[in-house]
Amino acid sequence: MRNWQAPPTAAPVPNPGHELLFTPGPRLGWVFRDRRELAAAYPEPEPDARVIQARADERIAAAELAWQRTWKWIGKPSIGLALLLLALAGCSKAVSGSFSLGLTVVTIAATCGPGLAWTGWQWLRRDQARDVTPQQEYQQAVADWDQRAAGHEAAELARLAIQPEWDSATIPARRTDVFGGTLAGWQALLTVHGASLLASGPLLAIDLTGQHAAVMLTAAVKRMGIAAISYELPQDLGRCGMLSELSPAQLAAAVAEALHASVPAGARTDRAVDTRVLQQLASILNGGVVTPQRLAAAIRAALGQAVPGGMLSAGEQELLTTDLFPPGYREGIGATLVRLDAVMAELAAYASDGWPAQPAHYTCLTLGGGPRTAAGEVLTALVAQWLTVQVSGAARDAPAVIIAGADEINRLQLERLADACEMRGVPITLLFRHLREGAAGMLGGGTTAFMRLGNHTEAEQAAAYLGPRHAVEPAALQNLPDCALLLADRSGGTLTLRAVECDPAISTSPGASAAEELEPAWPPGDQPPELPWWQRNQPPPRKR
Repeated sequence: MRNWQAPPTAAPVPNPGHELLFTPGPRLGWVFRDRRELAAAYPEPEPDARVIQARADERIAAAELAWQRTWKWIGKPSIGLALLLLALAGCSKAVSGSFSLGLTVVTIAATCGPGLAWTGWQWLRRDQARDVTPQQEYQQAVADWDQRAAGHEAAELARLAIQPEWDSATIPARRTDVFGGTLAGWQALLTVHGASLLASGPLLAIDLTGQHAAVMLTAAVKRMGIAAISYELPQDLGRCGMLSELSPAQLAAAVAEALHASVPAGARTDRAVDTRVLQQLASILNGGVVTPQRLAAAIRAALGQAVPGGMLSAGEQELLTTDLFPPGYREGIGATLVRLDAVMAELAAYASDGWPAQPAHYTCLTLGGGPRTAAGEVLTALVAQWLTVQVSGAARDAPAVIIAGADEINRLQLERLADACEMRGVPITLLFRHLREGAAGMLGGGTTAFMRLGNHTEAEQAAAYLGPRHAVEPAALQNLPDCALLLADRSGGTLTLRAVECDPAISTSPGASAAEELEPAWPPGDQPPELPWWQRNQPPPRKR
C-alpha cells in the first residue's frame, strides 16, 4: 500500500500572484460581494411626496388663517384708529385754529404703525406660502436627501475599503458532485479546487476526460514547486505501478465489472462467469503473482494459443491447457475466454512492474484521448477499483480525490468509492459531463454544483432538483459562463444557492480573500428582499 503521507521532495516555493490559490479551503471559487451590500443603510427615510403635499397644504391654510385674523383684529382697527386721529386733528384745527402736521404723523405712526406693519407681514407670508408649490418643495427635499445619503455611503465605503470583494466559496461536505461544464470551465475549477485541497494535504487527481482537463492544475502545482508526478494512461500504466497493488481477486473483479458496466442487469450471469474464470486463471499463477501480462498469457494458453516465452512456467501452462478447465466446461466458457483475451491483450502491452520510490504530494493520472475502446473501459474500471483499495486500506490519512469525467465509471463503483471515502473521511470531488443515467443517480449525495448544462432536458432536471422556491429557469443553467457555477448546499438542513466564479485569475485580484463569506451589515428588521440567484452577486465586467 502506498504511503501517501511521505514528505514532498522539495519545499513549496511561492509564486507571486498565486499564493491565494494554495490556501486551505476547500473552495470551489469565489463569490462576488459588492461592498455597498456590506454598508449600513442610510437611516433617514426618503422624502414622501404625500407628506410634503399635506405639510404644504397645512402651511398655506395656517398662513391664510393668520392673515385673516390679523386683518380682522389688527389691520382694520389700526386703519380706523388712523382715520380717527386724522379726524380729531381736523376738528382741533377748526375749533382752536392750531394744527401740527408733524405731531399728527408721529402720533398716527406711533399708535397705528405696528398694527399696520404686522398686517403687511402676514399678507406677505400668505403670498410666499402660495408661491412655493408642493412639487418644488418635494424636489428640493429629494435633492437635499440625496446629498446626505451620498455622504453617508461615501463614509461607509471608506470604512469598508479594507473588506474583500471576492469571498471564498468553501464547501462544508467531504463529497462534492459537479454536473455539466465546458473544458475551459473544468480546467479553471480543477485549478482552484485542487490547489485549495493541496494546501491541506496530498491530492490524487484522476482525469478521465481524454482532453487534459487537469493540465492547468498540474502547471500551477509545478510553478509553486510542489512535488508532483503525472502519468498518462495507458502508456504509463506500467510506470505508475497501479496494477501491482491490486490483489488477484480485485483485478479479476475490476476487469469483469468493466466488461459488463453498460450491460443491462439481465447479464449478471455473464458477469459472474467472467469473474469466476478470471479468478480461476489467477489462482494457478505461481505464488499468486498476477500481472496483466501473466493474466493475458494465461488466457491465451487456455485458448490453446502460443504464449511468449518466460511468461508462464511449464507447470502453469500444463494446468491451463489440461486440468484447469474440463473439456465440456472449456467449451461453455469459450466466448468468455475470447472476450477476456480481446481486452487483456491491450492492457498487457503497456503493463509492467514498478512504482516511484518517493510518492509525490500531487499525483495525476490522465487517460489519453482518442476513441474509447473496450480496453480503455477496463482501464477506467481498474482505476476506480485501485482508488477504492487505496482509500480503504491506507495505513494513514489517504489523499483527497478528484475525478474529472466520472461519467466513465459505472454507478456501482462510484458508490463504493464514495462510501469508502465517507468512512475514512477523505474529501472526494466528482465532475460529471452530463446529468443523466448513472450521474443522475448520484445527485444529492453531497454538496452539489451545476455548471453550464449541455441540453434542456438536463437543465430541467437540475431545476427540478433545486425546487420551485428558488425558481431557477432551465435556460439560465444552459447559459452559464464557462467559469461560473451554481452551488447548491444542503448542509444547513435547507437548500441555499450561491453564484460562484472559479476563474483562477481572481486569486491575483487585490479584492480576493481566502476567508468565508461575510454577511451584509443590515440593521435588524431592515433586511432587503431576496432576489433570484442570477440577479445576486454579479461582478462588474473584468478586463482580461
